[in-house]
Amino acid sequence: MIAEHTTVVNDLETRYLAGGEGHESTVVFLHDGAWGASADVTWGTLLPLAARTHRVVAPDLLGFGGSAKAVRLDQPPFGFRLRHVYALLDQLGIDGPVHLVGNSFGGSIALRALLDPRLSGRIASAASISGTGGPWRSAASAELAGYDGTRADMARLVRLLCDDYPGIEDQIDARTRWAAAPGHYAGMLAPHATPPEPLRVTRPADPYPAPFAGVTTPVLLFDCAGDPLVERGWVKHLADLTPAVTVATVPYRHAPNISHPEATWRLLADFVNGA
Repeated sequence: MIAEHTTVVNDLETRYLAGGEGHESTVVFLHDGAWGASADVTWGTLLPLAARTHRVVAPDLLGFGGSAKAVRLDQPPFGFRLRHVYALLDQLGIDGPVHLVGNSFGGSIALRALLDPRLSGRIASAASISGTGGPWRSAASAELAGYDGTRADMARLVRLLCDDYPGIEDQIDARTRWAAAPGHYAGMLAPHATPPEPLRVTRPADPYPAPFAGVTTPVLLFDCAGDPLVERGWVKHLADLTPAVTVATVPYRHAPNISHPEATWRLLADFVNGA
């Protein structure tokens, strides 16, 4: 049984899905960052499978779903959301190592978490489905940037993310509803606003992926052969840096967790149980 909850974390409304209480290990699922994303649209059909054997927690990240439409414009998009997720885990009394599983943007957050020294001892493993950590996006990924607010345009975006499957119309409807939540549209656009020339600043260079060479925590990367949104072979950039990386090659598009949840969970379960 997967239940929906809403709580307040650091004075920010936080919606999350949870289930499998009583199981020894905890898997935290981080959703994608496309328009209308939320825990349920990214993980809704996979969570019940995982909850049979693991405790599962799937939060709506800040700016998405039913969580507060709060964004930080003075720093990269990963860290403040990651800190919020761990503050939620603290509130739930989950202070031991957890398995992080993310899709797309959520996968990038999971990979970046491995580089945060404050989380030492709190990550048992990390799995990223099509989330690169930032770089290696294809030219086609630019097609995800715009959204005109219509269901027809949401259908275009969803078909970039996943293969056709029986529930795709429900996926389109759910994302369209979440995209209409007050503050979501503005929050998605705000980080990309260009300030006038006198106000532009140069941010420090991002050293990623070089620090990944020091990662020893088990990592699983999904290399989706049908994915139009990332460069083919992007997983090699990380696999070449550390033997901690395992690669699973699948024939799907960007989000097999949506279109092929059973096959995706089988691979994740083998990895999590092994880790």
